[in-house]
Amino acid sequence: MPGASTRTGNTKKNLPRTETLVRKAAAAATGLLSQSERVLVVYDEGGATLYYESDDAEDGIGRRKLPRAAS
Repeated sequence: MPGASTRTGNTKKNLPRTETLVRKAAAAATGLLSQSERVLVVYDEGGATLYYESDDAEDGIGRRKLPRAAS
């Protein structure tokens, strides 16, 4: 079964909200790996966006937005 691993660049700002978002993104990415060989997670101030190959998307790239957890 495919699995996902995560790395974050700024470990000094390791807030509980960030840890929750990373766990949610890893779980979502693992689920998407059953549909696509590659999943990219991009974190931003508002949360994270997962990009993956998808036949259903017009441009071939599926997107799934994960909002940042409330404080």
